[in-house]
Amino acid sequence: MSNPKVSFIVAVYNTQEFLPRCLDSLLNQTCRDIEIVVVNDGSTDDSAAIIAAYARKDARVRAITKPNGGISSARNAGIDIARGEIVDFVDSDDYVESNLAEFLVDAFAAENPEIVVFGGVCEPAERASKRIRQLLSPEARVFEPFDAALLFSANAQPYPWRSAYSRDLLERESLRFAENVRFAEDVVFQFESYPLSAKTVVVPDKLYHYVMQDKSLTHTFNVGAKRRDKAEAHILMLHEILERWSARGLLELCPGELVAWFMDLVAFDLARFDAEDYNAVAASINAEFSQYFDANWANLPAKMAVRRVACKAARGSSVTLVDVVRLYLSTRGLKACIERFV
Repeated sequence: MSNPKVSFIVAVYNTQEFLPRCLDSLLNQTCRDIEIVVVNDGSTDDSAAIIAAYARKDARVRAITKPNGGISSARNAGIDIARGEIVDFVDSDDYVESNLAEFLVDAFAAENPEIVVFGGVCEPAERASKRIRQLLSPEARVFEPFDAALLFSANAQPYPWRSAYSRDLLERESLRFAENVRFAEDVVFQFESYPLSAKTVVVPDKLYHYVMQDKSLTHTFNVGAKRRDKAEAHILMLHEILERWSARGLLELCPGELVAWFMDLVAFDLARFDAEDYNAVAASINAEFSQYFDANWANLPAKMAVRRVACKAARGSSVTLVDVVRLYLSTRGLKACIERFV
């Protein structure tokens, strides 16, 4: 029996309310040459029973049960057994358009890429920031070979479910999610996989429905009291990216852009920390970049406004909201800056 065209990997943890809609959207694909690898990551609700019922109903559903280890561990377990020529990730509380598999099969056949990146819509729409809507609305582009724009300006990250991978790429490069990273693990995966892809195709088609939940870490970290936790999670994410880039000889790829991207990510929180939290977070950022580049890492970004914030973090001197506004003006433009602060 030949391998299926597409493997959908669904990591499940206590999503009984949404799981049937997710699985129905996959089983109702216009392309039926698929498999659905459903990984039950130690759920304590009725998710296991729902998965078992779907597996009995349709042989294309392959059920795996494992002790709880986090979403990265669950996705990795799915990758390990996936047989499809194309591998796509779906979160169990989301759902997809009925033509997603057909679209991916056609795109891979026509363009021969190793990664295809597509768009999505947020539900409910009013809960999505303009920034998230922008990130999920990429323009059509082809990257052959890798260009830093794929990571930093093409609206191709974050979220692993908006990228489909050739199984050949995953196996050739032994690509797996970082199981020690519990927040922004998708960013780590993309920062490692995108530079290794011989050809990446970005398309504007909105084929995924991202259901925004209050319980997600992204929303939890936006609460003021959790700001330090969010910063530390971002630093762990940065460490894993730098560690993986170092291991693969990628540190010289685009260091200035990497520093600028990270400072843009954390600058607003840096400006709002009290002195104790600021000093601790700034010292950690300095230690990470100094370890993998050198003590002058803050001078790597091309734009002066970014270098100013980076240099302040490196020296441990305070970052102000004026610094952040200047940084955002240089990295995001006036319109995005107004949207962020007004």
